Amino acid sequence: MSATGPTILDEILAHKRVELAERRRGCPLSEVQARARQAAPPRDFLAALRRSSAHPVLIAEVKRASPSRGALAPDLDPVRLARLYRQNGAAAISVLTDGPFFHGSLADLRAVRAAVALPVLRKDFIFDPYQVYEARAAGADAVLLIVAMLEDEALHRLYRETRALGMAALVEVHDEVELRRALALRPRLIGVNNRDLRTFRVDLATTARLRPLVPPEVTLVAESGIHTPGDATRLAQVGVDAMLVGEALVTARDPAAQVRALSGTLHVKICGVTTVEDALAAVEAGADLLGFNFYPQSRRYITPAVCERIVAQLPETVTRVGVFVNARPEEVAGILDGCGLDLAQLSGDEPPEALAALDGRAFKAVRPASRAMVRAAAARYARATPPALLVDAPPRPQRPGEYGGTGRTADWALARELAAAHPILLAGGLKPK
Repeated sequence: MSATGPTILDEILAHKRVELAERRRGCPLSEVQARARQAAPPRDFLAALRRSSAHPVLIAEVKRASPSRGALAPDLDPVRLARLYRQNGAAAISVLTDGPFFHGSLADLRAVRAAVALPVLRKDFIFDPYQVYEARAAGADAVLLIVAMLEDEALHRLYRETRALGMAALVEVHDEVELRRALALRPRLIGVNNRDLRTFRVDLATTARLRPLVPPEVTLVAESGIHTPGDATRLAQVGVDAMLVGEALVTARDPAAQVRALSGTLHVKICGVTTVEDALAAVEAGADLLGFNFYPQSRRYITPAVCERIVAQLPETVTRVGVFVNARPEEVAGILDGCGLDLAQLSGDEPPEALAALDGRAFKAVRPASRAMVRAAAARYARATPPALLVDAPPRPQRPGEYGGTGRTADWALARELAAAHPILLAGGLKPK
């Protein structure tokens, strides 16, 4: 408690202690520990943040409200939002699990962890080992430890418990004193919160001020006050490895576009994969997405059984895409679920309703041959809001039923015009240059 009276952080902690006592009565520590041991193995949160040295990678947050701003996105669907985050370039996902102040829950975390293959951080006010085991039992791959609210003994114990369970600890600091205490842990991951949790004032310069004091081998995450690509550029210039963003995403009119703008990366999809060897070679070369073709007339057709065996060998950081031509939405959904795929690429004559039926898990391939066709495609899919439209070369006159994979180059001028209305992927006769 500060000399001038209780702070917002004090109020939150008082609620958390009451809440934790109630949960302990409902489920003893021994039961939570047993559930933690039975949970699926943790994903490598730290490796996900280290995947790029050119730009801070994005930890995208599922967040309904905050004490300072009130309701931000009270009706958000955590699973739909998490899928959107992954599809558009997030490296990891943070889920706020505090109920009274942020309107989150562990149920949100469990749902997100089951829906996407990215590592997931439990963001909450953790002060007791019970909460660490609770996080692991719910599927968390990392937890937040806030130095400002912990004495050294508790901080060190929670850090040990977190690491013993195989999770990463994002050790959060706000000033030089807190940073010195955090570095005594010899952590692998430090978060600098630009928001003072006692006053909730935000100053993006906090990260720049503390950056020189963080050893280069420690992965540094900037938190709070990050809203624009310009903010991301400033963080890149001072050597930040990752940034955690919530409010700017959940309040954006187009969260997908905001994720892409902040992550600032070009994504590469390798399609027509048919063997484990080719899949792993593509991942090693840096592919972000892999495509598996379920169109029986394609030379690169693959059966669901073979695809499932390949996908089982892939790292969690790569997005898996099934390619379909005029398949029924229920058939597409069954293959996505059965093979462990993230997205469907609809490459036939599917109407916008097919995208809607797949609930954000599909994008559409189009083959415009004229500006009129570009305008028609932009209008046709405006309400379906797919993650992207894939622009390929139009079919040849003598082959009206062609559905891509011809090696011909798409019309980039038409693609540029469509990109003004929709995010796009570009396909067709691409060369290394």
